[in-house]
This record gives sequence, structure tokens and C-alpha cells, in this order.
Amino acid sequence: MNPAPQAKARPAGRRFDPKYTPLLVPAIMAIAMSFVMSLVQTIARPGFAPNLASAWLTSFAIGAAVAIPTAILVAPSARRLAGHLTGTPRNSPGNRQQAGSGERSQAKGSL
Repeated sequence: MNPAPQAKARPAGRRFDPKYTPLLVPAIMAIAMSFVMSLVQTIARPGFAPNLASAWLTSFAIGAAVAIPTAILVAPSARRLAGHLTGTPRNSPGNRQQAGSGERSQAKGSL
């Protein structure tokens, strides 16, 4: 007896189009860094005051509002600088390969 074929599981919730990855990665990193840095700076300045949460969230909101557009604007230059420092070719075909296309070609070759 053959087992019933399993249906592909659809990811739950909405997903962004992969073309937005160059914007999402620096934005997510900026939010995470602003979150942690604002907490550290808030604790370092006024200390563990009764209004710590309010002061922290205010600092985080201001920091994130500055950090997100800055990270998005700086990310391409940072990638180029990192490529220059590591000797990675700027427009090599391997860097431009679409996600998953290498896996498909390997899978076809193994059949």
C-alpha cells in the first residue's frame, strides 16, 4: 500500500516578497540594535529609575527612527567595503545567483 501523498505545507501568515530582502535585513538589524543600545544607554544614564520603561521606549523610538533609514542607506556601501576588504569580486556570477537555483541544478544532476 502506498501512503497518501503529503501536501506542501504553506507558511502561516503573510510573507514579504524576496525582492524586499535588501531593505528588510538592514531594517531588522537597525531595530534590534536600537532596542538593545537604547536600553543600555537608558540604564547607564538615569539608572534603574521608576520611569525606566517609559524612558527606554522613548529612546528606542527616536533611535529606531534614525537607525532604520541610516542602515538602509549605508548597507550598499558597507557591502562594497566588506567585499573590498575581503577580496570578494563585486559582480561575480556566484554572488548574483538566485536563491534555490543551485539546489535545483544539483538535484537534477543527481537524478
